[in-house]
Amino acid sequence: MKKVYLCFLAVVLLTACSPSGTQLPSPTLRPVAAVMLTPYTGARPTSTPSLTPADTPTPLPTVTPTPRLHTIRRGEDLFGIALYYGISLQDLLTANPTVNPYALRIGDQVVVPAAQYTPTLDPRNPPSPTPVGLSLPQPDCYPTRDGGIWCFALLANPQTFDVEGVSAVFRLYDRLSGQIFSQNAYPPLNRLAADGVLPLAVYFPPPTPVQFDAGMELLTALPIPPESKRYREVEITQDEISLSEDSLLADASGSLRLSGEEDGDASVVIVAAVALDAQDRVVGVRRWESEQPLMREQTLPFHLRVYTSSSPIVRVILLAEAIP
Repeated sequence: MKKVYLCFLAVVLLTACSPSGTQLPSPTLRPVAAVMLTPYTGARPTSTPSLTPADTPTPLPTVTPTPRLHTIRRGEDLFGIALYYGISLQDLLTANPTVNPYALRIGDQVVVPAAQYTPTLDPRNPPSPTPVGLSLPQPDCYPTRDGGIWCFALLANPQTFDVEGVSAVFRLYDRLSGQIFSQNAYPPLNRLAADGVLPLAVYFPPPTPVQFDAGMELLTALPIPPESKRYREVEITQDEISLSEDSLLADASGSLRLSGEEDGDASVVIVAAVALDAQDRVVGVRRWESEQPLMREQTLPFHLRVYTSSSPIVRVILLAEAIP
């Protein structure tokens, strides 16, 4: 007969398993010395931030405005570009430290930083500093064959100091519909000398009003400090003006040379031709820019042709500018 082993599990005392019928001696219990537990003292707990509730929407990342590139077009300057994009002139100059604001070339690109405010879309009320007072004539406007309108004006500087950064807005008031057409205009030269003149020209593309009244308003004109060295004194020598048989165009030619006492060459040289009719109205404007610098003690030839937009040309005014 096989021996049967029975195992009993007690709640407090564990009795060893033995074969059936064999009595095992009870184990002797010995008292165990009491052990004092020292509680562990850790760092004081800091307040745990509350979790964001599940129904709290997580804000989406905002789009950071990035700079853009602007390609310079004919007649533009940095002040007008700053107005167009709704930034300050200083911000535009800071973003383009290597750009000479008085020697811009058509086709060059400037970095336009992100706008700090929303620019106005109304050209009749642009943000601008108070301009220096200039003499504004009544604009001379002429319809074109394609349905557009050319408008001209010859600004005069009655001040005893030179000004720069000149711009104006031309407006056409439609007598029939009451609609107002507006276009900003910039001169072909940057500097308007004291007691000098400077032309403005602007084109209104079709459709344009048939019966209209023309007006203009000066937007900007900044004084040039007397100690400024941003321009070189230049004069036109041996100039010659020749008119076509019908006096609808004029050829202007001559030579340029630096006439001031300051040292240095001129990296940019510009000539503007202003065509006038028998009533001394401006009928055409043309701009010429040299492709080479003007060196000291040297002369630089120029030639340009100006066309009339209306009546025959009687005389032509030549204006020159040199920038270091």
